[in-house]
Amino acid sequence: MPNFKKLAKPYYENALLALQELIRKESVYDPNTIADNAPYGKGVKSALDYVGRLAKEYGFQVDYCQGRATEISFGEDQGPLIGIYAHSDVVPVSGKWDYPPFKGEVVGEGKERKIIGRGSSDDKGPLIASLFALKLLKDNGLIKGYRVRLVTGGDEERGSSCLAYYFKNLKKPQADYGFTPDAEFPLIYAEKAILHGTLGGKVDLKPIIAMEGGTVSNAVCDRVVVTLPVDKKFIAKFKEDKVDGDISVSDPIMIVTFKGKTSHGSTPQLGDSAVIKAFAYLGAFYSIKTLSRLAEVLKDPFGAGFGGENESPELGKATYNYGVIHYTSNQLLSLSVDYRFGETAKYEESVAKLEKATGLSVKVDSVAPVLLFEKQSPLVSTLMKSYKRMTWKFFDKPMAIGGGTYAKEAKNCVAYGGTFMNHPGNIHSPNEYMYVDDLNAQIAIYADAIYSLGKLGK
Repeated sequence: MPNFKKLAKPYYENALLALQELIRKESVYDPNTIADNAPYGKGVKSALDYVGRLAKEYGFQVDYCQGRATEISFGEDQGPLIGIYAHSDVVPVSGKWDYPPFKGEVVGEGKERKIIGRGSSDDKGPLIASLFALKLLKDNGLIKGYRVRLVTGGDEERGSSCLAYYFKNLKKPQADYGFTPDAEFPLIYAEKAILHGTLGGKVDLKPIIAMEGGTVSNAVCDRVVVTLPVDKKFIAKFKEDKVDGDISVSDPIMIVTFKGKTSHGSTPQLGDSAVIKAFAYLGAFYSIKTLSRLAEVLKDPFGAGFGGENESPELGKATYNYGVIHYTSNQLLSLSVDYRFGETAKYEESVAKLEKATGLSVKVDSVAPVLLFEKQSPLVSTLMKSYKRMTWKFFDKPMAIGGGTYAKEAKNCVAYGGTFMNHPGNIHSPNEYMYVDDLNAQIAIYADAIYSLGKLGK
């Protein structure tokens, strides 16, 4: 077996520089700049194009897949096909950052040295590590008897339409073995099912004129902006209660902002929902029964407020997140629903309970099924061996998570890294980061993993 730790060292510096440059691409979905070759907007396209240019410089074949993804390939037309699926798009910036989110600034010294920026952990760092793992293998003549395809998509954060298009529309082949470096080490053998939908209906919330908040459904809402008629009593009470937020007055209206704390939609219990804060405070002050009821029903992220709790043996407790809110003068309220549940839950029952408790209806947009692999399968056991060989963490075990990854879109695929235990990376939160040592470690792990999977045969 090649010494991948030693082979990886010459690539450390260039990998960090490449990651900094990729972070500088503001690859957030932008409907205003969509074009034929940029279905997700110019920012996402710039990131996909940069990765492709880099891969071409390194001697790989590149297919830009009609702007949906960048496919990087190399290897012989025989033996197993190894697939690696990462993404170049990122969630919008929210909250207070201590460093520019799209600069890729490196801070700290020694083991505390890290790169700060949106996408550093999710998923640009692991993408760059995977690319340099492929370069390592290619440069050392270690891609023999198998083929490799590294695919980076442009729409993972909004539901993975990119990878669905890659397989269904472009008819790209599924891999014999694959992984997505978009979760946690050592490996994810099970992922919760995910329902995305909208809770809503026509409700009278007078005197509220409008409410807007949140950026994406799969993140806890950290800011809700409410438009109201000027109300001196409300302003005085708001200040007296020291509500986390602010008020600006432009007679005859005032703009009230409620602030919370964001977190990933798979772990809403780690955030502080500005939606729930706004509902509870406004409902109490103006005696708006609908808002008070919604605040009470929706406040528990595990569904206790409406009897929606459920827990499965493999995947644990279900979670609910309501990340994006809209309410306008037409009295239509809509609230995004991100419901994640295990292998024994029936989502229809949970939806029915939510509708009954709120008096609103739920429009289900999509349901991604549970992903569950056998821990002793060749794919899982091979990847675990590579991880343990490179880290010497011989007692770590595969995990089940609430997050959803590309592994649901690609067959024969599991999530494998890139964050390490106790290094969460502030994913979807301010000051997202990746330790430089972790980036370096990923190069060796992924090189070992790809090489080892290639030896399995079809």
